[in-house]
Amino acid sequence: MRRKTKEESVIEIRQILTRAMTLPVLMLASSWPYLLSGQRIRGWLIVFFLSFLVGCSSAPRTIGFQHNYHRQVYSFTEGELKNLQFYISRDVLAQYQDTTGTKSILLARLTPGVVTSAGPDWLKVSFREGGINVPFITDLSRNNDRYWLATAIKGEEDFKKIKELPEKVFLHKGTRYKLAYGANAFLLVDWEGWKKLVETRKATGGRQVSGN
Repeated sequence: MRRKTKEESVIEIRQILTRAMTLPVLMLASSWPYLLSGQRIRGWLIVFFLSFLVGCSSAPRTIGFQHNYHRQVYSFTEGELKNLQFYISRDVLAQYQDTTGTKSILLARLTPGVVTSAGPDWLKVSFREGGINVPFITDLSRNNDRYWLATAIKGEEDFKKIKELPEKVFLHKGTRYKLAYGANAFLLVDWEGWKKLVETRKATGGRQVSGN
C-alpha cells in the first residue's frame, strides 16, 4: 500500500474536520478523540486543527464567479479583475513522479488568489507570489457558466477544462501533473469586493422630453 504524503494527510484531516464542523460544537468536542483514535498525531496536525477552527470563524463570504452575471454584464476590465479577491472552490492535488521522487502542486479549499491576466473566456490566477499562473475557463456557449480549473494542451492554443478531459492532468512547463482530486474545482470571488466594484458602475439617469 502506498504511503500517504504529508500533503495528502493534511487534505484528509481538513476533509474530516470540515464534515465535523457541520455538527453542533458539543458533538464536535465529543467526536474529536474518536476521529483521532489509533493515529499518531504530530504537533503540526494539532496546530493545523487549531488554525482550522480559527479560520472557520473568519471564512470569507464567497460566490461562484459566473461569466454573465458577475463579469460580462458589467464589462469589467482586466485591471478591475486584478483588484478582486478570488478563491478556489475545493482542494486540489496534482502530482508528478520521477527518479528524484514525487513533486506536488497543492491548493487547499479557499486558498486566495489574484488574477494575473485575462481573456474573453479565461482567467489566469496566481495563488502564490512567484508561483504558477493557473488557468480557469468558461464556456461562452453556456448560459452563465462558471470558471473551471483548466490546463494548456500540447499542440493546441486553447485551454481545456480538466474535468472534461479523459485523463485528468495539468500541464506545467512541459510536465504532466496527474490530479489525485480537484479536477472539478472552480473560481469563487469575494462577495463584498465584487459588490463594491459593481457599485462603481453608474446607472444611466435617463432623459426626458424637452418642454415645448
